[in-house]
Amino acid sequence: MPLPKLTGFFIISFFIISQLSYGQTSNRQLFYLYEDSAKKLTAVQALELYQQQKFTKQVKEEANVGFTRSVFWLAFENDRDVPADSLLLYIGHHHINRIHFFFSGDSPIKQQWLTGDYYPFSQRPVNATGFYFPIYKKGIYLARIDKSNESLQMSFHLVSRINALSTEADNRTVMAIFTGMILLLLIFGIYLFIISRDSIYIFYILYIASGWLWVLANAGYGFQYLWPDLPWFASKARPVFALAPMGFSLLFLSRYIGGIRNKWIRTILVITSIILLTFIITILTFNEEGYQNKWWFYIQYCIPLISLFYVLLIMGILITASLRRNKLAIFYLAAVLVLMISAILQVSFSLGSINKFSGLFSHFGMAFGYVMESIILTAGLVYRFNQYRLEKEKLLVQMNKSQQENTRILIEVQEAERSQVANQLHDVAGSLLSAAKLNLSSLREKDLMLNEQSRSHLLKTEEAVGMVSEMVRNLSHALSPVMLEKVGFKTSLEKVVAIVNASGKIKVVLLVTGFEKYEPQFHTHYNALYGIIYELLNNIVKHAGAKNVLVQVTEHEDCFSLIVEDDGKGIDPDQANTKNYMGMAGIRSKIHYFGGLVAFDTNKPSGLIVTIEIPVIRNNE
Repeated sequence: MPLPKLTGFFIISFFIISQLSYGQTSNRQLFYLYEDSAKKLTAVQALELYQQQKFTKQVKEEANVGFTRSVFWLAFENDRDVPADSLLLYIGHHHINRIHFFFSGDSPIKQQWLTGDYYPFSQRPVNATGFYFPIYKKGIYLARIDKSNESLQMSFHLVSRINALSTEADNRTVMAIFTGMILLLLIFGIYLFIISRDSIYIFYILYIASGWLWVLANAGYGFQYLWPDLPWFASKARPVFALAPMGFSLLFLSRYIGGIRNKWIRTILVITSIILLTFIITILTFNEEGYQNKWWFYIQYCIPLISLFYVLLIMGILITASLRRNKLAIFYLAAVLVLMISAILQVSFSLGSINKFSGLFSHFGMAFGYVMESIILTAGLVYRFNQYRLEKEKLLVQMNKSQQENTRILIEVQEAERSQVANQLHDVAGSLLSAAKLNLSSLREKDLMLNEQSRSHLLKTEEAVGMVSEMVRNLSHALSPVMLEKVGFKTSLEKVVAIVNASGKIKVVLLVTGFEKYEPQFHTHYNALYGIIYELLNNIVKHAGAKNVLVQVTEHEDCFSLIVEDDGKGIDPDQANTKNYMGMAGIRSKIHYFGGLVAFDTNKPSGLIVTIEIPVIRNNE
């Protein structure tokens, strides 16, 4: 599905499910709030203050306190008994460190529940991300809410158990869908990394994964499903997973947009990464007693400021790169813009500057924005991967052309050198030896005063010079078929085979099919085949220890084929494919130059079979 249609589908589904989740409203009740700045009130003292009307009546069913050092007491008076376990008092949001829940009815005030992020998740009255407390008796309910030295946002209302569980189920469904999308994107990132081995995909995976862990932690699902028995980490998860994606994204960003040239910007990125790492390590070292330290308060207050600086930094980098027509920077900028409004609202929410905050946004806004950002970044990675693949293919084509050109030059140089040596042997050495033989023959024919022994020695010398002259002539033909155009390809091969057979140690049988006439357009092919056959026979003579060799050369309409079989020692076909084994590199280079194929197979019962095909294109094609 195209990205615009996919985005529209997500948006429509998001709002439909959101409306289903928040379609239920509760009847408004009266709630009262009291700030205990000294944090020393007992439950009995708080109840007395409530009865003395010292608590402040809440007009809204929410309170955005922002960063605070105080403890707050929430009071609710239930005026009638209700069916057991049918009504719940909800206190949000998901990250309150301690909640002491008390009830005062006919008997003295008594603590019913002790829960919060500082305690195992199993201590929650209801298995849900939020804090729900059963209301089933007539009397006064008090909740001591402790989130001192951190940012506190609260909402409170009565809801039936059925509606509460239904809302929680709807929320889990939405988050499960979003989590499934993120997992698919992560799997895709792993796939790209396996294919390309590029470190950018590692940073992409770390960035997306750590960012989504922040989303899950912020929505309360991290504590519920991932670390329910680690209360020491529950309060640290949000700040840790808020800072970690920033660090990973800085590493990801520079690689994503192709590097950052400005030295000062690179220095700022390094310093920012070090600061983020320092904050993460510092947060992880705090224990429960350390949460009351003023430094914990400062750290909590600095996190939104660091987030704001991070947004301004990457926005500046991306806008600058986008103006330079960096397409990947445009992808990243579009992804950041999807999250920017949500991030600003989230920071403002933490600072307490926005007091009206919809449940819709607090539950799904950042999750939806993060999923969309991940999709856009993934689209950019796909674009980058395709560009990388196209550039790699282009480079391979250029390298192939360069290699072919080098091979062509090498073949031409070798042919020229061999022709020069062959001509020297044929014209100079051959002529001198022929002249020497002629002189010896002339000397023998003259009736000089030579005894019979001298005549015999002279005759043998003449024969030896003749043999050397013949060997020089044959060697010149083996080095370069100087008579190729005159005698044809087939006759030239017969001469090579005759030279090998002349040793008497090996028998080479030559079968040539086709090649009835010499075609000038295939001169290079003939030379290459001639050289390949010569090299193969030379290898067999030197290394194989074979007694019999069969050489079959066939001219097809679309290719020249060559099959060379021997009964020698044989070698491992895989070993024959190694580049430098027994001089095969030159043969393989020639075959590759023509776009041909070569295969090595074991001959039975012993020996090796070499099969070569070299394609040809005829003029009429």
